[in-house]
Amino acid sequence: MSVSVKPMIPRQSMRVLLQGTLTDRILLVVSLVTIVMAWFAVQAVVASGPAVAEVYHGKVLLATYPLPLAGEPAKSFKIEGELGSSEILLDADGVRMLSSPCSAQRCVYSGAHRHAGDMIACVPNRILITIRGSAKSRFDAIVE
Repeated sequence: MSVSVKPMIPRQSMRVLLQGTLTDRILLVVSLVTIVMAWFAVQAVVASGPAVAEVYHGKVLLATYPLPLAGEPAKSFKIEGELGSSEILLDADGVRMLSSPCSAQRCVYSGAHRHAGDMIACVPNRILITIRGSAKSRFDAIVE
C-alpha cells in the first residue's frame, strides 16, 4: 500500500484571490446594473393599473377584487381553504384577513395591506392575497 503526498502550494492572501481582473470587475458592474434595472421593471409592472386584490388558493386564482377607495362600502367574503373557511375584508384601509382556521393566526395579525406588492399568506390554509396595481406610496418623501 503506497500513500502519495502532494506538494504544498504556498497560501496566497485572500486579497490577491479576490482581486480579480478588469474583465471580472466590468462583468460584476454590468450584472449589478442589470439586477437593479430588472427590479425597477418588475416594480413598474406590479404597480401599473388600478389597485386590486388577487385571491389565490394554492396556484389557482379564485377572484380579483378592486380595492375600495375612501367613502366606498367595505366588502367581506369567505374563501374555502385546506383547513376551512377564511374571512377576508376589503375596506378603505386595504385588504385584511379577519379570521382563519390556522393555529398561528399570522395572516390575521398582519393587519391591513394596501400597497402594490404586499401579500397576505395563510400557509396552512393555502390562501394567498396579493395587491397589484397602483396604490398610495409607502413613503412621504425620500431624502439623500
